Formats: sequence, structure tokens, C-alpha cells
Amino acid sequence: MISNRLRESSASVFFVYKKRVLASDIKDLSRADAAVERLVKIAKGSQENPDYAGVAEGPFKYARTRPDPKVVALDEGGKYVEAAIGGALDEGAKECAGSFWKYEDEHFLSTSNGAESHDHRASLYLSIRALLALESSGHGVAAATKLSQFDPAKAGHKAGRIAALARDPKPGKPGRYPVIFDPLILGSLSDQVGGRLSAWAVLAGLSPYGKKVGKAVAASQFTLYDDGSADSIARKRFDAEGVPPRRNVLVNKGILKTYLHNTTTAKKFKTKTTGNAGLVYPEPHALFVKPGDWTKDEIFSEVKDGIWLTNTWYTRYQSYVTGDFSTIPRDGIFHIRKGEVVETWKDVRLTDNILRMMKNIVALSNKPEQMMWWGEVSIPNFVPYALIKDVGITKSAE
Repeated sequence: MISNRLRESSASVFFVYKKRVLASDIKDLSRADAAVERLVKIAKGSQENPDYAGVAEGPFKYARTRPDPKVVALDEGGKYVEAAIGGALDEGAKECAGSFWKYEDEHFLSTSNGAESHDHRASLYLSIRALLALESSGHGVAAATKLSQFDPAKAGHKAGRIAALARDPKPGKPGRYPVIFDPLILGSLSDQVGGRLSAWAVLAGLSPYGKKVGKAVAASQFTLYDDGSADSIARKRFDAEGVPPRRNVLVNKGILKTYLHNTTTAKKFKTKTTGNAGLVYPEPHALFVKPGDWTKDEIFSEVKDGIWLTNTWYTRYQSYVTGDFSTIPRDGIFHIRKGEVVETWKDVRLTDNILRMMKNIVALSNKPEQMMWWGEVSIPNFVPYALIKDVGITKSAE
């Protein structure tokens, strides 16, 4: 076990000189004045951004928030790592690898348009991969802003249980199947949906959701919202313009309701900012898929002949505009019949269309989990288990 402590102070600078927009981070604060002078020179030589519309006008009222004192006071994380490893080994895993992080951040904001605030945040995050053999692995994560809600043992047990089930994988068979998506891989899909709903992605031609506000983009069971003010490891008091985050329903019962906006994209779309700046481009804070009314066991029992996927990586688009994409399932890939695992697979790829898949959602479980990991889920996604019909499975390239 390796322990390390990192302490860093930096300044994020955003300024505009005659519609010439520049953003940069200053790592050495002792040389901040010189760095700003250099950035101004760069800005003067840059092209104008004719679409730039300024930043939000303050002042704003901010929610009173404080981090969990027990998280702030936590000085040693060894027992949480041991709990995760112990859980994985109890399930039959032979080896484990992963990381545990305690985050404590202080953010100070000041803008020329009157927004000014301070935010103190703290959270815990653990990621563990358990292995029975080189091709038999499982992944579990634990994330919380409150020490009382942090459960690394549960993450370890899940990773170990999947690894134990995944022994002796055989090459999978291409076809179209009903697929059960574990929260970790469903989080990857909802992360893709939320990211592609940035107004900037739509304007840049990097989204299949252009000109689809008010139209059906998913099954009626699917509701997705973004909320940076809710309890998550990404909770914050303000976005990059100083606007307090709020709950924004992006997809309501399958109908696209809005894109994510900062002040500039909001002006372009003749609407208001959603509190999701990104000064350069708006982005989600934390995504929430509204749970369904199925239990996990009911979802598994529904599948007579299908697949259970537990994780993925290397999601790539063949076309951002149409939403055609592929991703490589990893860790446990299971062929199931009548709700039971009958075989472990390997060497397959999920190849489909994000719009089509979201419209093919059959069921969502009733217990969402907070998912995030460096490979595919870039921000916290609160997601349940999902059953999606007619999913394309192809052979992975050798």
C-alpha cells in the first residue's frame, strides 16, 4: 500500500480583451502578475470570438453548505482500503489493485460582473479492481460526501463477486440481445448523454441531439437531470460564472427539455443560462437517472436469453451527429438465461446508436448508485440497473 499527500494551489483565469477570449491556469501564484501580463499579450494577438456574450451578472445568493467535519478530519485511510480488499478476497478474488482518495478543496470566485463567493468541499472516493486471473476481473467503486455513507467493503465485495463469476471466459457470440447494464456501465452511457447535451457540443456538431428539444430521444421510462447543488462528490455552490447550480431536467419521460448552457450559449439559443458554465463551454455537474420501480432481481428474471455487462471502456463515436458509437465491455461479461449466468464471455464489442439504445430501455431498477471512475464516467452519475432490448454485440477486433 502506497500513501501520498498532495497539496496544490492554483488560479484559473478567464478574461476577454475586445472579444478575444482567453482562459488559462496559473500554477505558480508567486509569479501571477507576470503570468497575467503574458496572457494579455497572447489575447491581443488572438482572433475575436463574435459569439461571446459575457458572463452572468451578479450578485447571487448562495446556499449555505459545509463539508462533513468527519471527512475533513480524516487523516488515515488505511482501514478503508483494507475493508475493500477484504471484501474482494472474501468473494474469491486472488489479487486487488486500486486507489483511495480523500478530497478537500477550497474555491474562491470573483468576477467583474459582481459574483463573489467561497466554497469548501470534501469527499471520499475509492476504486478497486479484483482479479481471479488475467481475464477474470471485476470493478467496484465507493463515493460519498459523508463518512457515514462511505462503504468501501461493499465496493470490494462487488468487485470480487464479479471476478469470481468471470472465470474461464469464452469468445462471445455476435448478435442482438437484451442486455442488463450494471450501474457502472449505465453510468458511462448516461455520462455520454449528459455530455452531448451541452449546447456547445450541439453547436460544434459533436452531438446527436441537435434540433431535438421537445422531441422523444429516449423511452418514456427515462428521465435525466443535472444538479450541481445536490449531494454528490461534485456538489458546488457556484459554476464558473458564479451562477448557483440548480436542478435542470434534461430529458423528462423520454422528451428532451433543454440543453446545458452558460451565458454565451444561452444567448445563442435565446434562453437563460442553466448554471453549467464552463466559461469556454457548458458541461454537466452531476447527472441523475430517475430510478424505476423494478427490483434488481426482477430485471434479471425478465431476461430469458441475454447478456449482463458490468463495465466498459474506450467508448468511441463513428458519427457524433447520428450517435453511432462503439465501446468495449470489460471485467465481467456474462451470458444469462432465465436470469442466471450460464457462461462468461470475452472479446466482444457493443456497437449501436445512443439514441436507439435510449429508446429501447425496457426497465430501470429502484435503487440508484453514485458511479464515477477515471476511464469512462467523468462526473458522478447516479444510476440504477437497466434492461435495454435489442442491443448490438459484435466481435472485438483482434
